[in-house]
Amino acid sequence: MTGPGPGKLKVTDAKIYLALPTEVEELKADVYIHVKGYSRARVTHLDIEHPELNEIFPPSTTGFYPLIGTGHGFIIKFSKLIRGLELEVVSKLLASYLIFYGEKTWVYVGVKSGGIFIGFKKVYVLRLEDIAIRIFKVYPKRRST
Repeated sequence: MTGPGPGKLKVTDAKIYLALPTEVEELKADVYIHVKGYSRARVTHLDIEHPELNEIFPPSTTGFYPLIGTGHGFIIKFSKLIRGLELEVVSKLLASYLIFYGEKTWVYVGVKSGGIFIGFKKVYVLRLEDIAIRIFKVYPKRRST
């Protein structure tokens, strides 16, 4: 599901920049923390939603890519997909709680109709869930056994 929904927490201060080999373009994309247990999310992740992303990333494309904390957000390097392609997310909220300056990790990026989703390692999932709880007062739903 794209757009707002239950358990999709909009990161209002986020700005998205798409760095192509020839230019840098700002996308008026929506960024959401999609919390586990809401709107069919099986794990907490980030959604970046903008139709133009599907012109670069065809739907159903997936892969692992390096992510680097910049101090004001993070950059995902898609060079193995398209040489020189990077996606930068600038957000004080995410820079303060999710990924710190110089921190490096690998993320799973999947493409859906209308945007992409970013899956993180457990330590970062817990940080996203901490943002959801502290800032938005939304708790992840755990599976009952």
